[in-house]
Amino acid sequence: MSGELLTQGIALPAAGIEDLPRLADLHARSRMADLLLAPWTPDQKRAFLDEQFALQHAHFVKVHRKGDFRLVTRGDAPIGRFYFNRSGPEWVLIDILLALEAQAAGLGTALVSWLQRAAADANADRLRLSVAHNNPRAQALYRRLGFEDAGDVAGTHLSMAWRPIRP
Repeated sequence: MSGELLTQGIALPAAGIEDLPRLADLHARSRMADLLLAPWTPDQKRAFLDEQFALQHAHFVKVHRKGDFRLVTRGDAPIGRFYFNRSGPEWVLIDILLALEAQAAGLGTALVSWLQRAAADANADRLRLSVAHNNPRAQALYRRLGFEDAGDVAGTHLSMAWRPIRP
């Protein structure tokens, strides 16, 4: 792991089944604002978000059987998730989610940069990701880090790719 992450007190332990409730809480906190106008009770909103998390997580695990599913922790506190797959010549950044209090502090940049360096060191052909069309902040971050547009995914997401510079 990079010195920058260690300096910030960040660790990336593997996420196990016992971590699913904490990951579901992170997901719910990050998405609750999206449901502000939904005519549901707080319990209904939480149930919806828990189901959404369970389906999304099951999809990630099924599609990326050899993926690395990591918690992002500061001290003992989970502040995010970082999922990636480095099992083939094309690496995939599956998902990155940081708690609101951990955003806009350079942590996302440090995590993606660490994965880019690891991909380059392993001679990966490229690092690919998908980002929602309605997430311009993340798109801007990925572009700053050298990712380029690589097409549309199902009309909802933009595919982006980064290739290591080879001498």
